[in-house]
Amino acid sequence: MKSRHELREAVFKILFQVENTELDFIELLDLEQEEISTSIYVNKTLTEILEKKEEIDEIISNNLKDWKLERLSKMDRQILRISAYEILYSDIPYKVSINEAVELSKKYSEKDESYKFINGVLKGIVENSTK
Repeated sequence: MKSRHELREAVFKILFQVENTELDFIELLDLEQEEISTSIYVNKTLTEILEKKEEIDEIISNNLKDWKLERLSKMDRQILRISAYEILYSDIPYKVSINEAVELSKKYSEKDESYKFINGVLKGIVENSTK
């Protein structure tokens, strides 16, 4: 059985591919292992992130200091989308979401210090969403 961390990583990879290919997430899910393609977490998270993408991106943008969302690396954008979604729309504790985002950033981001930036943006989202 895949851990939530592994499933979140699969969501990250699929979101990245959706943004960079002509395939939609259903087609991409069909290419995954059955354990991933049938996961309730994966399907629900992908569906809701893509449905709420504009709203999520606006919230992320409002927490970027002197940056534009388009300037972020494609990887960092997907990591922020997943974690922002979890913070705002799921019952996953925000500390878990932020920690997972930092770990994904350390593994996949193009810049060594991206995880610090991601951590700061996500803390801003938490602070602004609880006001």
